[in-house]
Amino acid sequence: MTNHEKRSQGLGLLAAITFAVGTMIGAGVFVLSGLVVSITGPAALLSYAICAFLVAFSGLSYAMLASIFPEDGGGYLYSEKILGKYPGFLAGWIMYIAQPIVLSFVLLSFGIYLNLLLSVGLDPRLFAAVALLLITILNIRGIAEAGRFEIAVVVTKVSILILFFFIGLLHLRSSVFNQFFATGASGVFQGVAMVFFAYMGFQVITMMAGEVKESSKKVPQAMLISIVIVTIIYLGVILALLAANLPTYGSESVFDAALVLLGPIGGAIVALGAVLSTLSSANALTAGASRIIMEMASEKQIPGRFAKLRHNQPTNAIILGSGVAMMFIFYGSLDTILGLVNMAMLIAMFFVNVSAFVFVRNKSILDTNKGYFQIPLGSLFPILGALSCAVISLTIAPESILIGFIALFIGTVLYIIEDTPEGEREVETIRMLLNRQTSGISKSDDVLE
Repeated sequence: MTNHEKRSQGLGLLAAITFAVGTMIGAGVFVLSGLVVSITGPAALLSYAICAFLVAFSGLSYAMLASIFPEDGGGYLYSEKILGKYPGFLAGWIMYIAQPIVLSFVLLSFGIYLNLLLSVGLDPRLFAAVALLLITILNIRGIAEAGRFEIAVVVTKVSILILFFFIGLLHLRSSVFNQFFATGASGVFQGVAMVFFAYMGFQVITMMAGEVKESSKKVPQAMLISIVIVTIIYLGVILALLAANLPTYGSESVFDAALVLLGPIGGAIVALGAVLSTLSSANALTAGASRIIMEMASEKQIPGRFAKLRHNQPTNAIILGSGVAMMFIFYGSLDTILGLVNMAMLIAMFFVNVSAFVFVRNKSILDTNKGYFQIPLGSLFPILGALSCAVISLTIAPESILIGFIALFIGTVLYIIEDTPEGEREVETIRMLLNRQTSGISKSDDVLE
């Protein structure tokens, strides 16, 4: 089988980790961290740590199911195989809708920090819109090129954040932890709810698992490793923010803290890191969302034209997602965006945890004799994962819940309508492509490590 017949060159473990880390280390660090500190104070450390702990429960469910189903699709695929077609569709559709909404927040953060880097006062939405167009074009060109871009950017931004963290430690004083629980348990829990979406990036690699060489082993490894890496980085950034002892905290606090700790040059370096960070997050989000749609179209759960291919990429799905992101860039508010994203991710994660629970309790529902990642303590962690989703959902505003149900209704319409002959032909093309990718990727010697 020639390279031209393969869907992509494939992603190695390093590239898989960087896609997940690249998605998580973005606006959740450079914009959201200061906002969380403004609400919780030093207890922001607990908010990030508790959230990581809760997300890890669901991460174990994802890891097990990813080792069993090493194809594109993520939570959609797992729910569809175990719970049935319609529950699987709901999980996939809500995950697809969530990605461009997160993308809008990430690119708005990009606009904020590009303003700081260039010392200009332009509307951040203009920078966000231009970046969105460039990221869309990059992903239409192909996943391997996007993977090379991701590795380079993630290594750069992680290096900058590690420097920021260590300089912060040198300036850290015990007095910054006075009144650690100034806002009480309610403030800590509010912080957990705010940063929940910042940890969701580990899912992106499950959405594109079919692109990963030896995916049944490397995808679970990439997810769990990425959660550990970003938790350490998040906590390090919070410590550096506290060490700077700013008079007030907000969306630009990482930049402000860098000016205090590192001077003007350090501020410019951190602003550059934020610009690169948010770009890589946007890149990973766009790539992951398109993979879901491709898998759903192959199962005839959405019209084939929705995932029409060009250069072996689901161009229509990428363009549609970018269009939704553009709408939120210009018309969405931070509260609305965070509420919608949290609702979507909680629904998707709930389905995945239920799928893992059902499989652990009744392995006979799947005809699989191969080895897979087994969750310790049986069904305990899937139960805890599902419960954590239910608890965090209590923080979502009613209007975000309403918009979420409207999105589910629109998706259901797509689910039940009949496809056109053109769409049916597109589905067959997608299936052939996915089959070639599945059979050919393991034979490729040209793998992006």
